[in-house]
Amino acid sequence: MKNIILLTLFLSFEVYSITNNVVVTGDRVSIRLSPSLDGELLDRAMFGDHFSSLTKSNGWQGIIAPSYIPAWVHSNYVSNNIILAKKLNVRVGPNRNYGVLTVLSKGEEIIEIEKFNDWIKISPPSNSVVWISNDYLSNIVYHTDHDLEINHDSVSEELSEKVNFKGEDSEIINLSFNLNADMEQGLFIELEGILSPSKYGIYKLINENNEDICFVRGRKYQLESLVNKRLLLSGKKYFIDDLELPILQPNNIKVLNLNVN
Repeated sequence: MKNIILLTLFLSFEVYSITNNVVVTGDRVSIRLSPSLDGELLDRAMFGDHFSSLTKSNGWQGIIAPSYIPAWVHSNYVSNNIILAKKLNVRVGPNRNYGVLTVLSKGEEIIEIEKFNDWIKISPPSNSVVWISNDYLSNIVYHTDHDLEINHDSVSEELSEKVNFKGEDSEIINLSFNLNADMEQGLFIELEGILSPSKYGIYKLINENNEDICFVRGRKYQLESLVNKRLLLSGKKYFIDDLELPILQPNNIKVLNLNVN
């Protein structure tokens, strides 16, 4: 009888262990390996990014690691994408000096991305947790009619770092990311145009007459290679105080042609 009771309690815990969906309310927010400002910086989250939060600790939320978070294992303990070691550390870089993202067990399968010396870069395992300050996250509220609404309480961040723009009209601009309360936020749209750099250190979409359509937020290593190309972007649109154009946070980018002369 005692064994049956213990089993029932364990199953109940599993059923009620659920995730909480959150949205990033700041811009270029640090994603860290541990819940501390001293935690290793892994990447930065963009305004409007959505994550699944698993846990909280000292003002930080542990989220399921997105696909772009680095994850490496030593090749000596892997064969045909199967873990051979009883326990194997997954590190955030191809060296034992890097921090541990998570631990895999013998027999688990990995998804290989690339190799570097004796190390294999893999997709972050499903049990990988990384951390974002709770100051820059807001819960996504589900209503009974199944519509989604972003909770915009304290949805603002003044960038802690100033961006220096080079050129003849070089200036330092301190952007304040406050959602415009008079505009409907987060609408899904599809826009076509040519990607161009912007004075704000982000990107913008322009038409054939060189007229501005919107700003585009994304990761530099992804968008830089798309500059001067005609694109079809789909994603959510946000209106920010003090910005003359809306910001599009794309979740799908289609290249319509190569370069525009």
